[in-house]
Amino acid sequence: MWSSTRTPVPRSVHIDLSHRGGMLRAEVTDDGAGFRVGADSAAGTGLAGVERRLATFDGILAVSSPPGGPTIVVIEVPCASSSAKTSSC
Repeated sequence: MWSSTRTPVPRSVHIDLSHRGGMLRAEVTDDGAGFRVGADSAAGTGLAGVERRLATFDGILAVSSPPGGPTIVVIEVPCASSSAKTSSC
């Protein structure tokens, strides 16, 4: 979401949070022009860092950002009392 606020192109950002089937899901969509997935960032670790941290909790990161947009970022993390790496949500 931080990236979407640094560029003047997106006019709106939609955030959807849900919990289904033992998974906590966050989906962020903006109406910007998209970006090159996997592009190097001199400012930090970016999405690769998020993906590494999510892996600690058996979480996943999915990014869709075609030229012309929209950009969609989805994060899913197990969130059930039966998970060995998380407590009940």
